[in-house]
Amino acid sequence: MAKLAKKDFKEYLKTLDEKERLRIRDKFLELTGLAYPSWYVKTSSGGFSRLELVALGDICGEKFVD
Repeated sequence: MAKLAKKDFKEYLKTLDEKERLRIRDKFLELTGLAYPSWYVKTSSGGFSRLELVALGDICGEKFVD
């Protein structure tokens, strides 16, 4: 089984179109219960915890570095 390349979530998010970014945001907020403004703080600062990055990886089908 091939290893997934680890990516920076902030950089990954920049490569997506707006519709896909919103889908990821909405699913993440639903799974974590995080407040809407917190999403934007975390995406701008790269301040996701390791568990949040795992959740994002599950949503996106990627593996992200912390």
